[in-house]
Amino acid sequence: MTKDVEKKPKERPNTRKLAFRKEAIDVLIDLEENEVTFQKAMEVAKLDCTRCKLHETSHNPKVFRPSNCRDNPFCISRLGLEKFDKLIALEQETKEEAKKDQKRRDLNEQPAGLINGGNFCYVNSFLQVWFNVPEFRQLVYDFRTSPDFEPPPAPRMDVQATMLALQDIFYTLQTTPFNDADKTSGLGKLLRLNTEQQDSQEFGLKFFNALERCLPDHPNGQESMRRLGEIFTGEICTRIVCKCGQKSERGETAISLLLNIENRSTLLDALDAHFGEEQLDDYKCSKCNKTGGTTKQSDYVKLPPVVVIQLNRYKYTAKGRQKLKTPIAYPREIPARAFQRIDQSNPPPAEFYDLFAVTIHEGNNAECGHYYDLIKSPYSQKWYRYNDETVEAIAKAPGTDKPTTAKNEKSRKKEKEKYPTDQKACYGLLYRRRDAILPLPHPILPPEEYIAASKADIEEHFEGLTKKKIEKSEKRLYDLERRIHKLRTTFSKLETHVDKYGSASDIVLLPVSMLYDILAQEYVVAKGEKKKDKKEPENVEEKKNTEEEDLAAAIAASEADQLALLTGQASTSAASEAMETEDNDELGDDRETPYEEQDVVDPAVETEDLVESPSNTPTKEIDILAIAMEESALPTVDAPSQEQKKRTRPQNGDVKYVFNSRSPRKSTVGTPGHSPQKQPLSSRVAALLSTHEIAVCGHGKLSIDSILYGDVKAVARGPAISLLKEYDFRTKHEYENGDKVYPNTDKDIQVFTAEDICMECIREMRDEGVFNNQLEDDDRMVRKILKEEKQRCSVKCAAKRPEGNIYVAKFALSNFKKSAIAVRENRLAGLHTKKGILYYDSLETQKKDANYQTVSNLKRARKGQASKFAPETPAKMQKLDEEGLVEQMPNEFEDDDNMSGIEPTTSEQNDLTKPVDSEGVKHPENIEFNSELRCSHGGVNFSQFRHSVSAEEWAQLKRYFDKCYEVKCSTAVCDLCRQQEAEAQTGSDNMRVAVREMRKRINDTLKNIEARGEEKNDEGVEYGICSTFIDKLKKLTNRQSTNPPTICQECLMCNRHSKPYKGFANEDNQKDAHIVGLTSDEWETIVNEIRNLEITGDGQAIPVEPKPVRIENGRIVDLCEPCHEQHIKFTEEQKYMFENENIYVKLINPNDEEDVSKSNGKSRRGRSKNVYAIKLSSSNKLLELKVQLYDKTHQLPNDQLLYRTVGGEQFDVSNNTKTLFDLRLAPNNSDNPLILIAQQFSPSSNQSEETGDRAPERGFVDTALAH
Repeated sequence: MTKDVEKKPKERPNTRKLAFRKEAIDVLIDLEENEVTFQKAMEVAKLDCTRCKLHETSHNPKVFRPSNCRDNPFCISRLGLEKFDKLIALEQETKEEAKKDQKRRDLNEQPAGLINGGNFCYVNSFLQVWFNVPEFRQLVYDFRTSPDFEPPPAPRMDVQATMLALQDIFYTLQTTPFNDADKTSGLGKLLRLNTEQQDSQEFGLKFFNALERCLPDHPNGQESMRRLGEIFTGEICTRIVCKCGQKSERGETAISLLLNIENRSTLLDALDAHFGEEQLDDYKCSKCNKTGGTTKQSDYVKLPPVVVIQLNRYKYTAKGRQKLKTPIAYPREIPARAFQRIDQSNPPPAEFYDLFAVTIHEGNNAECGHYYDLIKSPYSQKWYRYNDETVEAIAKAPGTDKPTTAKNEKSRKKEKEKYPTDQKACYGLLYRRRDAILPLPHPILPPEEYIAASKADIEEHFEGLTKKKIEKSEKRLYDLERRIHKLRTTFSKLETHVDKYGSASDIVLLPVSMLYDILAQEYVVAKGEKKKDKKEPENVEEKKNTEEEDLAAAIAASEADQLALLTGQASTSAASEAMETEDNDELGDDRETPYEEQDVVDPAVETEDLVESPSNTPTKEIDILAIAMEESALPTVDAPSQEQKKRTRPQNGDVKYVFNSRSPRKSTVGTPGHSPQKQPLSSRVAALLSTHEIAVCGHGKLSIDSILYGDVKAVARGPAISLLKEYDFRTKHEYENGDKVYPNTDKDIQVFTAEDICMECIREMRDEGVFNNQLEDDDRMVRKILKEEKQRCSVKCAAKRPEGNIYVAKFALSNFKKSAIAVRENRLAGLHTKKGILYYDSLETQKKDANYQTVSNLKRARKGQASKFAPETPAKMQKLDEEGLVEQMPNEFEDDDNMSGIEPTTSEQNDLTKPVDSEGVKHPENIEFNSELRCSHGGVNFSQFRHSVSAEEWAQLKRYFDKCYEVKCSTAVCDLCRQQEAEAQTGSDNMRVAVREMRKRINDTLKNIEARGEEKNDEGVEYGICSTFIDKLKKLTNRQSTNPPTICQECLMCNRHSKPYKGFANEDNQKDAHIVGLTSDEWETIVNEIRNLEITGDGQAIPVEPKPVRIENGRIVDLCEPCHEQHIKFTEEQKYMFENENIYVKLINPNDEEDVSKSNGKSRRGRSKNVYAIKLSSSNKLLELKVQLYDKTHQLPNDQLLYRTVGGEQFDVSNNTKTLFDLRLAPNNSDNPLILIAQQFSPSSNQSEETGDRAPERGFVDTALAH
């Protein structure tokens, strides 16, 4: 029994396809019926074209076509093969870049960067800044180890290991020939840093504080600590002066300045505010015992050589910590008096400080972002942007030429001015005292024993990496060139034309989408392998070692094989195994079973190219890739003889050769230690291909439309079969009724040749042209008839019609053309019983289809292995081969199941032309023309518009149809239809009148019900009625008067007990159906009025008495209590069941009384202040709500103080696993939001007064910097 398959909607051909088909039809119309021969069919299908030259620029550049010729079935150019040229060019550029990378970095002009192995941009930023402080770099270089030093126990910092790590980092940055270095991770491990993002300035302060704590514990650390303090440690004096003359001073050390930049626009403004006088209104003088009139001011008394300025770009609000984006103008040079303003007893050696480093924080969030630096080289005086591993020179130095303040910047149009990034995001500024001799001398490197290991490692890594990179690029380029050469040769063999093929059987039609897909996936594989090569992690030592070992083993095997060839001896088994492993890894051949490899030659090189060198020219370094590629997945040319040599890729400018006779290798299958072998390239491409299809006509043959539309391409038969087998395509035929026909054996491949062009479809195409021409003429006649409505219409023209005229329905005339075409299509559908699709199933589709044999049977057997599925060579193929009609199969196809012994299945050998069971095919019903005039009683329809036509016009119309309903103009219309129409019109009018009168009579009753409202204790209320019915009755208008509502009480009754279970209206069920109370008079009035309307609509109808709901003393009689309670519970729960709705949470400051008072206030502004809308569902847990609140407020979920209302129920940690439904949280609660208490506010203490070690940030608590 066949299954009904849903018919796909027919795709409408585009204009181009319609033009191609019309062109073919025009050619066939000019032919007589006996002139439609197979040769004419070939011409109509354009299979008589010559070779396409429109894609050759040398032919005629003016007519060059950049895309494939869809109107030439022989043209297979511009299908995607041209894209490989760009890939070759790109790989050649990569090869040249690899050679350029051999050049060492200019140590004086190009600084080296630091690779960011995680969220360590803050560490890189710190290291790159202080690397450019020569005094600090020299201090690190001068550190010496001591055998008396014992590393402290964790978590205290190992200062000796840390200083040596800094030595290694700085030495590498100074001497590496690479443009970057990967050294940060080692320091991070010593300091036990986590992978979270941290503050760069905070890290610097913590690091220097840790050095000051730990250096004294080292035998050689005292001198380092002293020199470290001299670099950036200054002295600040804080003075408190009373108006009575009392003065107190307190000195302290300072390693940096923390400036508040809120409401500031320049650095000098921030310094003025920091060092300016501050009034202490609450300070009580110890001398005069008075408050007020006391000032406090800080000032440098000793300036360090390097001044570190931190710009406080963060502020705390009720929403948490936020970033300030205030642009700050800072000068490139600043006078020393800007820092040292009062006490000049110890003036600095120089009057100015020069900017040499700017730390930038990039990002809008205070908790995350990216750090990079702008640094001036202390030697070349050039500015560079240090962004982790990328270091590049910048043309314009950051900052302004001269110091500026807000007073002299009033003319700046800040609204329109675009501030540079360094002013909007500067986070740290470093100034160096101008007392050094420029250029500064380079620091002296550590002794040789400290840097010997790093020096050797750098050189070894540079030499090995550059050589490996060049070899890798050359190998990749060679792979691409060979693969592309094979593809070009394959498509060259596929190409055929009228001067090339001998007979129609030599032409195979393949889907053009398949050719596009093959080239596209070949390109994806080629391009993807290139990306894979680029993405190999160079920092994975284990993988590096594996690759180097494999390369070394392959080279050893190659040299062993070469030596064996020269001496006439077989290579050793170890070398052979190593070479076999290298071949498998590089090429990825797919070998199912062990085999002994025969003498194989390169199939991608023509024979004449192989004999360019004397026979005694061996290679010194055998080309591994050339050996591996000899079994490439897509050979396309004949194999040369065994005596010939094959040429490999050029190395060092010389073409090298290897002999093709190599010693047999041992199979690695089952050998321990060998990795699984990869698939050949074509198998990898086959796994990516899609299924393609060719339309099969209703006669079971090739539809000419596929050729005309350009959906298929005509190619040479032999290479086409080879191509299908190479990419593992298999065919199945699926009929329109859903039946499927699979190949008889694993190796059968159904193809359509030019002999399979359906001649029946060609003749039908000619008939279609004749039909369309005649139909156009008759359609013009029909349109003329419709325009003559006043003379032909039975309603508008009462004159007597001529004898013999026929009435035709206006609807039938309007749809005449569509109906005629539908009738013709129905006739053809009855003849087209074998219509379907020929599918070329890809490997992926075959795996999903259980009707195919095991996919493993599709894998090709190697040369010397007979496949158990290979059939005997058919006699027909042998004959074709003898006659030279089938081209010599490529070498690898000879290996693969002896392709020359397999005959593809054609229409002569398969069952596609056998009759198909027509029971499963749905044929459209026959169309009866003018059937609209036949009424249900068998007479002439009264309600249809009719046009009269003459007998000659009727004859022209009915010839298109098998069945026609003929109505003479003299035939009277059906009396029954006329009577029913009159009665229906009268009934509708009566109903409208009855409804209008009823509405007037019950208007007062409805007003009384509405005025009573939901008062259920009214003594007169005795009945209950459904609120839905009352609503419909109120909305009843004249437009709806023909269908008045009925009294339905079923929605008030429970299904189980047939008793009322819904109660009166309340706040929870306003939108749901509920009971409305009525007096007995109101009940009787409504019931009688509705009954009368039903009788008016249908006099024979028997009115159904509605089931009354009785009410006594405001209570519903016989109320089903269990169902009523369940209904109330369900209604209550419905409020808390929602999907993707907003939950509103308000953040309030408990210390702000105004904020608390407005949290539940009625003012719109008070409710909307600091309110977050979070989309969730009732099934989400409370923890998910808190996590989203963390993203907005940065308060940890477990620390959040979340309440239902102010002072109400708290949702603590114990509720985190409960759902919002369990907690009865209603959505869209903007009027009554949840309350979240803010826990972080602006600190009251002045951070600029901090001395000594600052309290560790949360991110550094568990690190060595905090101990």
